[in-house]
Amino acid sequence: MHNTTEIGWEISKTANQFRSSCVLKFGDVIVDAKSILSVFVTLVDHHNYELYVMGPDAEEAKKAMSDLFARYDLSYVIK
Repeated sequence: MHNTTEIGWEISKTANQFRSSCVLKFGDVIVDAKSILSVFVTLVDHHNYELYVMGPDAEEAKKAMSDLFARYDLSYVIK
């Protein structure tokens, strides 16, 4: 089982590989996936995440983030 520090680091690191904006939404909370501190806040409890990716390399970013969320068995949908 993976710990939240590892997952948060991987989400932020992956999002930062792209020029596109990567935003996580869970409930009424919206955070920048490139901000490791913001990502850690979202991982306190398991959530159903919505991931919004916009920018010049959005398709590549969506693929990388989708693979990452699936690897850690996180519930998500990409918008």
